[in-house]
Amino acid sequence: MKNFFLTLHMISMCLVVGTLFVQSLMVVFRLRLKSNDEVVGLRKIQNRIHKFIYYPILFVTLFSGAYLAFSTGLFSQGENWIYFKLLLLAVLITLGVLNGKQIKTDLLPKKYAMMVHIAIFLIGAGMIYLATIKPF
Repeated sequence: MKNFFLTLHMISMCLVVGTLFVQSLMVVFRLRLKSNDEVVGLRKIQNRIHKFIYYPILFVTLFSGAYLAFSTGLFSQGENWIYFKLLLLAVLITLGVLNGKQIKTDLLPKKYAMMVHIAIFLIGAGMIYLATIKPF
């Protein structure tokens, strides 16, 4: 059962980070569009992806990760890397919410929207590093 939830967690985590990565890139591309009809159409597609793909996959990731952490006794074993991963998870979820708001209304100018894109990539890479290497 552990292998099933580990596989589920890894696949869903990749989908969460990938969805956020592509969505934030699409936000930057949308800011370059000239036609209002194109902007409205792309915004509608982005909003549907965010609601119907990002949030359900995020729920699956959180559920499978919690199951793995509690079933293996990760918190009682003194594994400190998990706390840093949870901190990065909180930042990633915050960036996801910010990305959702950016999809609905352009809150950030293009250069700051691109910074969100880069931050999502770096945080995702940091989470993978922590879970793989378990440095402390």
